[in-house]
Amino acid sequence: MRERFTLDEDAILRAGSALLGLILLASAAVSFELAREHMAALGVICGSDEVPHCGWCYASVGFFMTGVSTLITAARRVPAAQRA
Repeated sequence: MRERFTLDEDAILRAGSALLGLILLASAAVSFELAREHMAALGVICGSDEVPHCGWCYASVGFFMTGVSTLITAARRVPAAQRA
């Protein structure tokens, strides 16, 4: 008799975490482009001289860091002893 393929909870959570990581990295790319457009409109680079960083700059870095850490979490396997 053939064994049926079953997804365990760990695989589902890892797949969802990987998908979330990719969405966060896409959000980082969008906010980076918006930050570049904002800098082009101001004519200066955010954070230089007396111009503070805009919200898009902080958002792009935050989305990037969170996306990378979420992908790292998705790639790591949890030992069986910790799952129980």
